[in-house]
Amino acid sequence: MPLSIDWPESVYTEYENNWFCTLGDTEYSMSELSINLVNPTLGGPLRFEMAAEDARVEFELELFGEEGHENFRFVGRGEIQSDVKHGRGAQPHSLASFFYEDPPVIWFADGSSLEGNQYIVLRSPQPLFNSTRAIAWDWAGVDITSESQGEQRQQNTVQARVIRELMQSEEYNVVFDDDGSGELADVVTIRVVGGLDAPTKVEIGLYHCKYSQEATPGHRVHDLYEVCGQAQKSIWWAASPLKKGDLLTHLMRRESLRVDKARPSRFERGSIETLQTIREIAHVVPVSLTVAIVQPGVSKSQLSNDQLQLLGVTENYLSEMYQLGFRVIVNA
Repeated sequence: MPLSIDWPESVYTEYENNWFCTLGDTEYSMSELSINLVNPTLGGPLRFEMAAEDARVEFELELFGEEGHENFRFVGRGEIQSDVKHGRGAQPHSLASFFYEDPPVIWFADGSSLEGNQYIVLRSPQPLFNSTRAIAWDWAGVDITSESQGEQRQQNTVQARVIRELMQSEEYNVVFDDDGSGELADVVTIRVVGGLDAPTKVEIGLYHCKYSQEATPGHRVHDLYEVCGQAQKSIWWAASPLKKGDLLTHLMRRESLRVDKARPSRFERGSIETLQTIREIAHVVPVSLTVAIVQPGVSKSQLSNDQLQLLGVTENYLSEMYQLGFRVIVNA
């Protein structure tokens, strides 16, 4: 089962604002864009989109050829022209040709991946996730089929419940609503160990939230597919000190884009000034990342082997690549 798709590695080896995409007549920075699978199924086509808040373009990966002469191509679906360029003054190239030269990565539920027509299978089975480590929250008063709080901060949503829980702790210097196209995660927390005056470490938490397919929790593995895929995409922000610093710049850029349009702030706690201070601190102290998935449609008491296998693959991927911490927050 396809879980997620992400930018080619070349995009993550530099600062986020070195890349720009044009969808139709509008140019966007990477902080405004998401790359997502479109209606993934076990046997269907591999389609994905580049999406901003007000525009999208769709592609399909086609595999073709005979034995020994296999090839692939990315075919645009629709009439919207799309380009990418490396640097603001650079020559643009079509996204389809860019992806052919440097394909995005598609991950699957068993831990395998696909880049163009290069399919990589895990050589050894992954251990099941330890079900006792799943954290069961109380979801009373929450519509678990409703995910985002939106700019209106709707309090009966999954994301709003997560924010309320995190805001109960005084240890976080920043609690940030990053939901939307180009997001790092639905909610981002930042804690400076030792405080801003005597810092020893910066701890960043990325909380990926997903609504339930049904109104009651259960053992549906499809409730975990997308949110586990989102968690796996988090690895690139831990790839180097450069990217960890760029992560903080990303949040500042996202806040500025929101405020410049006279829309509500993304900060639930903290400010641009706090982030600027933490970004300077992050240059001189260690920075760690923890990834959390939140799915109230999953019942801890009913966790199935298929769910535990998927969670195990996700945890192993995060741990083996960059030693990222992993939390699973579910229903009782």
